[in-house]
Amino acid sequence: MRRDKAGGIHRIQQPALEQVDLGRDYDVLRVLGEGCFAQVLLARHRSSATTVVLKAVHVELARLSDFHREFHYSYHLSPHPAILSSYSVAFRTERSFVFAQEYAPLGDLAGNVRAGGLGEAPSKHVARQLSSALDFVHSQGLVHGDLKLENVLVFAADMSRVKLCDFGSTRRAGSLVPRTATGCAWQPFLPPEVCETVCGERYPCRTAADCWQLGIALHVCLTGCPPWRCADAVRDPRYATFLRWQGRRTAHVPRPFLGYGPRLLRLLRRLLEPREEKRAPVVEVAKYLGDVWLPGRPPPASDPPGQHRQSHHDQRVQATRVWEWLLSCDDKAESSVEGV
Repeated sequence: MRRDKAGGIHRIQQPALEQVDLGRDYDVLRVLGEGCFAQVLLARHRSSATTVVLKAVHVELARLSDFHREFHYSYHLSPHPAILSSYSVAFRTERSFVFAQEYAPLGDLAGNVRAGGLGEAPSKHVARQLSSALDFVHSQGLVHGDLKLENVLVFAADMSRVKLCDFGSTRRAGSLVPRTATGCAWQPFLPPEVCETVCGERYPCRTAADCWQLGIALHVCLTGCPPWRCADAVRDPRYATFLRWQGRRTAHVPRPFLGYGPRLLRLLRRLLEPREEKRAPVVEVAKYLGDVWLPGRPPPASDPPGQHRQSHHDQRVQATRVWEWLLSCDDKAESSVEGV
């Protein structure tokens, strides 16, 4: 299946997909990840001896038009160096719609962030590449819509090469999209304008949402945990504390942001601006990369020599469990420590 990358990115074609016997043409090496709607498989194409990742979307749970849209955006955006490469290979099996992508040997960012965070230099690498990737997406009139650590794949242990992936939620800027149910582990990434929307209702998809999610992702890279459970001051006292500081009603830096340098605080204040129309665009991140972000904090210890990395699947399971534990902590106990 071939497509012209120079074609209009908003003209989503829906050609018929060739029916393929997956077991005949591919050797499935292992399952890299599995969700409600899709499996991600590491496979070797027998005739070409090429190793690829196959994203297999379950036929019963997805519309063909949604599959075509994700494949289309994944393929047309992949020339950017910080976006995962998608190949001109798409087909269907008896149970799935499938397209092929490159393999990230070190898994996703969630499986690489340890307690205490990555440290300043690796976090800056992540910030530089993700802001560039999102700026490219936005320049095409699109919104990624689902930036989280699981959707950033790692190709170098020092984070000097990471790539944005998963364009299943990508839409044209300004499109109306429904608010869907979200697992507790991903709630911290939702911007306040989405948190305020009732599940099932529609809201306008804007690039400012990606900017917010980038700010949350950077905080998690630097600390190892999210700053709050959700961006709702009524439900989350930690976010309420942040709003008071953000609105200059207190000079006390919220506890999750203690230890940050003044320039990093300014950057996060701009990315995590509650008013979406006032939120800084992702290109602003480049202005802060030369500043000291974590003054006086030593870099995190590296893995001991000879220690083997966990598998991609094990990394994701461990990261999800840690996040769920962190987000299940008693908010009242946290707020009492902060004096709110």
